[in-house]
Amino acid sequence: MLSLFSKKIMNKDAANAFWEWFVEKEEWIINCIANHDSAFVWAIDEKLKPVFPYFKGELEFQLGYNDGVGEFFFFHFGKKELVRDGESFGKMMPIEIAKNWHFVLDE
Repeated sequence: MLSLFSKKIMNKDAANAFWEWFVEKEEWIINCIANHDSAFVWAIDEKLKPVFPYFKGELEFQLGYNDGVGEFFFFHFGKKELVRDGESFGKMMPIEIAKNWHFVLDE
């Protein structure tokens, strides 16, 4: 049966592509944070939107990096789909960056 409604699920291929890109760009992201250069925000936003194609609003996130430790806050706005998929997305973080970054799901 064909559904008239699109399923609210994360695009796992886009999620994997995001984390691959993040690994490649990690040094640049850290340098942008250190130099208060917001260029990384727009780049992350562009790569993050396809991960959650069902969410029509603006995705919100915040990154910080201090003393060799990064934090990636992802805001779910209390939306059950974003909570579910945000948890899955965070668990997909590659090991090589998970040792230095903490993914935080926040309202």
